[in-house]
Amino acid sequence: MTMNGLHKIIFVLGLILSQTISYAQDYNFSNHNTVPYSLNPASVGETNAIRLGVNYRMQWPVLNNNYHTVRVSYDQNVYKRMCSVGAFYTYDQMSSVYSVNEFGVVYSHTIRCADKHFIRLGLQGSVFYNKVDYSSLTFGDQYDSNGFIAPGSMENLENASKTFFDFAVGASYVFENHLTVGFAVYHVAQPENGFYDESSYLPRRYVGSVKFVQDLKLNRGLMSQGFSDNYFFANVNYQHQENYKSAYLGVGVCFEPIIVGAAYKTNLDNVHTPSFMVGGYYKGFQLYYIFDIFASDKKNGSWSNEISLIYTFPQQNKKNRCPVVYW
Repeated sequence: MTMNGLHKIIFVLGLILSQTISYAQDYNFSNHNTVPYSLNPASVGETNAIRLGVNYRMQWPVLNNNYHTVRVSYDQNVYKRMCSVGAFYTYDQMSSVYSVNEFGVVYSHTIRCADKHFIRLGLQGSVFYNKVDYSSLTFGDQYDSNGFIAPGSMENLENASKTFFDFAVGASYVFENHLTVGFAVYHVAQPENGFYDESSYLPRRYVGSVKFVQDLKLNRGLMSQGFSDNYFFANVNYQHQENYKSAYLGVGVCFEPIIVGAAYKTNLDNVHTPSFMVGGYYKGFQLYYIFDIFASDKKNGSWSNEISLIYTFPQQNKKNRCPVVYW
């Protein structure tokens, strides 16, 4: 076997391995509650208004791994038809070599079971466009005996991009304005996503989540109508995708116009991530900053930043309050 052939085999194995690791986790924000309908397609349109969101995450900059995630989203509730629609685009740069682009549309329908009790059913369709930038790599035939690197390689590398369709489903029980319990399944059809191995597939991701809001004024309880601008919130979610597991617990308070919170996320093994959030809102604008500290038994910790900007257009009819747990 030639040295060039060995380099190619090592590269291909590394690429397949990196795909497996990356896809096993999908993209993952520290606080999905500031990322509209990112954990369950049934939560699209939960604000009963037109909402625009931009979310950015820079992960582990100390390790120089060029890991950036950007998500742009739109959603709105069509109250009279008891349904919601949305669309989003996500760019996930996992390294200087590999990136994922996802374009998606979402629909949900709301079923009124009783006064204040609702069931929401959601469906999401996506198109993935994944790309490998071979120009960022260096191969064995580019080195000469003196260690100099030639500008080009003779390696025959094909399949620099991959496009495939995907969809997700979700459902949630909503007790108006206060409690949401949801479950969702992503990559239901487990689409084939390998660049070189046709048997490589995207495993299903299962998500369970609970969101709760308690008013802090006038001792309003769970049965109250709506809530004030001062309230306590708590969020729990669990994700499982093949060998990847993640458990999350977050709590916080809102005192108009400031929102602060803290959270803890773990893979139930050796990786633990405490995070802290501060945010504020003015009229329809909401701005959040999240800082999390990556801790591992392998002592290779780093930190990450997240910034979320959300704008919600004023509601035309405030009396028509849809089931919503949002902060």
